[in-house]
Amino acid sequence: MSRRALVFDGLWYSLCPSFANASRSTIFHEHSRNLRISRLPPISVVNSTPRRCYSTPFDGNPNPTQYSDHNNPQIPEDPESNEISEHNDAWPSQKTRREHTRQRKSWHPRSYHKVQEDLLKKPDSALEALLQHMADKQPNLRHTTQVLRLLIRDRHIRPTARHYKALILANTDCERGSPNIVRGLLEEMEENGITADSGTLHGALQVLAVHPDYLLRQEILCKLRDRWLTLSPAGWHFVVAGLLRENQIELALEQAALMGRKDIFIENWLHGMMIYTLCDHHEFHEVFDLMCARVDQGHDMSNPLWAHVLTTASEYLHHPCVRFVWRRRVELGYMHPPAEICHNVLKVASKVGDTEISLSVFRYLSENNIKLGQGQHEQFVEAHVSAGDLPAAFEALCSMHESGTPLAASSTEAVLAYMIEHKTDRREAWQILKRLKNEKRYIPLDCVCVIVDLCEHNSHEDPSVVDDGVGFYKELYTLCPEGADVRIYNALIRMCRTAKDRQSGMFLVKEMASLGVVPNATTFESIILMCLDAGNFRSGFMYFQDLIKRDAKVSPETQKEILEICSGSVDEFAMRLQYHPSIREDVQRLDDEIQQQKEEWEALQKSGEPIHPAVRRMNMSHEERVEVNKERRRKKRRLMAIARKQEGRAECGESPENGPE
Repeated sequence: MSRRALVFDGLWYSLCPSFANASRSTIFHEHSRNLRISRLPPISVVNSTPRRCYSTPFDGNPNPTQYSDHNNPQIPEDPESNEISEHNDAWPSQKTRREHTRQRKSWHPRSYHKVQEDLLKKPDSALEALLQHMADKQPNLRHTTQVLRLLIRDRHIRPTARHYKALILANTDCERGSPNIVRGLLEEMEENGITADSGTLHGALQVLAVHPDYLLRQEILCKLRDRWLTLSPAGWHFVVAGLLRENQIELALEQAALMGRKDIFIENWLHGMMIYTLCDHHEFHEVFDLMCARVDQGHDMSNPLWAHVLTTASEYLHHPCVRFVWRRRVELGYMHPPAEICHNVLKVASKVGDTEISLSVFRYLSENNIKLGQGQHEQFVEAHVSAGDLPAAFEALCSMHESGTPLAASSTEAVLAYMIEHKTDRREAWQILKRLKNEKRYIPLDCVCVIVDLCEHNSHEDPSVVDDGVGFYKELYTLCPEGADVRIYNALIRMCRTAKDRQSGMFLVKEMASLGVVPNATTFESIILMCLDAGNFRSGFMYFQDLIKRDAKVSPETQKEILEICSGSVDEFAMRLQYHPSIREDVQRLDDEIQQQKEEWEALQKSGEPIHPAVRRMNMSHEERVEVNKERRRKKRRLMAIARKQEGRAECGESPENGPE
């Protein structure tokens, strides 16, 4: 059967421009032997300027000593020939080959290395296979350059596109690869009429996935489009990886979405790279979407990736990611996070009110014999409060107390804030505690105190809350047999003072005295202010004296209120309170100055030095100064009497000594 001849007309060359380039590149001209690849990097010289490495070395690299530069028998041992400068050609011209051929004959055999002799004895096909293996599995720029120099420079193998491709792929070496070398190699291929096929261009994209260069990537993509060469799935992966290296996250996500629409499966390494990059930039919403889509497609992810997402998402309080990873990995037993991560997860759950995750974390910690602290119990209570479950929050407080963890003031802050914000009925909250008591639960006194604090807060708007507060106090012993402490009494007294119910306040004060509850400074301050509000300045001053005798100090807020109340009264005890050194700062400073002067006077007296009368009078007390003044006036009167008597005798003609003449 005869075949029709294929005619290459103008339409063919316009529709398939790459075919024309390929047809021309198959013919080697004579002048192409003098190849100029001056941009090939040195073998043993590493750039002195530091450069960022974008990946870790490949696993399974060949032994560096096997292909070391100083062991190459084709290169002399002196440093000038061991290092290739920028002006030397790794693939030299014909004249350079002749010079190296003459030099090779004069080399001494002792400069050879036994390991390198094995490489020299290999045929060209074995070297080509080694070159292909290093390009595909173990990219290393130094080793690839050695093999290519042995083939091109020493054995005079004509360079082809596969050699350029091998050298381009060798630049995926994370330590010595560079996009500038790739750009130079592509330009040199064009200068020498060697067409860069699809594999070579994809190899360049692979290099740019390790060492990104946005301009070169765009040039390569334009070349593929101009030659009607499709981008392979691996090429799509390289493009997205390069965009991620450049932190062009939005563009990388768009390209990944386009891959999904083209039914191109995203490999695990690229998907993991996207997740890690998004976590570094705290884009957890995108991380959650990518992980959900990956799981829905039936593909799994590595345990380190799951652990990294859980760690970073819990640190930045992203609830969807934390819940997704915890339910998928931890609850099923595939991952065992440390206690610090569990505490962060519990914190995230408490913020959003996820009680399921909170219970799961508590269960996980208990199964692993990890002791729960006060902070973890408080976060568990906060989770129920955020979920709006007040009975569960009180029950969590009871469990906290039963586990031996003491409750603090911060343990009930979330419960009190919730009841104030949602205007919870105090009677309903009290009924919750009574139901828990009927269920044989131990009711801590802090749960009663938080309801009393609610009554104190409500007393600003509703004075009738005092009746409920006193009623709760009378029923307190049915819930807590140990009775009320000073905190509850202080809250109840403040409630009575706010509601201006002095009679109920005095009833609570008498209860404290009869039950032997020791009051503190806060108790005295509340009683003093309640007496002053009622106009009983004398009782207020007496309680103030009791406070001073206990070596307690009045808080600045109470000082301000006492000054405001007493400033408008002329009562004696109000004046005493108003100008007491513990209330007024100026009086306190004056007393300090007097005390300092007294100490200086005592020191001066002990020194034995003569003291000026003026200084002596200044350092006398009021009583001493009165006595001195009396004595001084007495002496003055006596001297005046003697002087008058002498003047009378002189007028009568009597001598002061002998009498009248």
